[in-house]
Amino acid sequence: MKYKILNFLRNKNDYVSGEEIGAFLGVSRTAIWKNISKLKDMGYNIESVNNKGYRLIDDGDVVNEYEINYDNIIYKAEIDSTNEECKRQANNGCKSGLLVTCDNQTAGKGRLGRSWSADSNKGLYMSMVLRPNIMPPETPQITLVAGIVLRRIIEKMTNCDVKIKWPNDIIINGKKLVGILTEMSAEMEKVNYIVLGMGVNVNTESYDGELKDKATSMFIETGKKFKRKDVINEFINEFLPSYNLFCEKGFEAFKDEYNKNCANVGKEVKTVGSKNEIQGIAKGVDSKGELIIETDNGPKTVFAGEVSLRLSNNKYI
Repeated sequence: MKYKILNFLRNKNDYVSGEEIGAFLGVSRTAIWKNISKLKDMGYNIESVNNKGYRLIDDGDVVNEYEINYDNIIYKAEIDSTNEECKRQANNGCKSGLLVTCDNQTAGKGRLGRSWSADSNKGLYMSMVLRPNIMPPETPQITLVAGIVLRRIIEKMTNCDVKIKWPNDIIINGKKLVGILTEMSAEMEKVNYIVLGMGVNVNTESYDGELKDKATSMFIETGKKFKRKDVINEFINEFLPSYNLFCEKGFEAFKDEYNKNCANVGKEVKTVGSKNEIQGIAKGVDSKGELIIETDNGPKTVFAGEVSLRLSNNKYI
């Protein structure tokens, strides 16, 4: 009912009475009032004026199943983690392509078991279940494909110089904007499913403490507010064809675009957290998505893990 009322208001440019809406939908004015109250609670900016009626001012920044142009989706206002929900759904046999999103995560996480700082209703948190017919060692390549797609989208929406930091971050001006966490359930030679998790800093206005010099948002970089649903819809439209292309032709089809937009290329990098640290100049990724580093002892390749990138101010990110 509430979405029928929302559609009715969207098609009107002026105030419309509860009586008129009720007559159109065949329900009472009380039912209209109750459902409009629900819409307001959801974040829709609806103005109510005595003797005039109701008027939809704007959609606010509402994210839910109704606002996403995709059938295979689960939305929850609050959840422990979109990745964890995807795992639960995958273990119950959900179809490939299921997208889970929310307004707030209570137990979000990043790579290497780190917690993910979630700014309720200002950040975008989404995960997708995928069931590709690939070998387990190829799984990290999906992270790279997702990075390419997210970089395209954010650059188009912000008109900023957006770069990919191998293997799983999107950065602007040396600060992190997006984090990607890919997890999988697999056997020796078979991937059962992959969970592709993404966190995007959309409308966060500021960061405190150590994050101030490390994180940014689409709002901070542009001074403009963005609708999270637009980012989700753009991602679905861009990622699914790219994922299908990956499944057909592998990462080779994306290698050139990745290297063109990779912040690591030509910069000094070093591996983090490994026993045998590799340090040198990043040359780009190969057809397997592995990072090639030119060291004093010749070229080395890094398959997975974390790599710090040295910026022009000599700081590492």
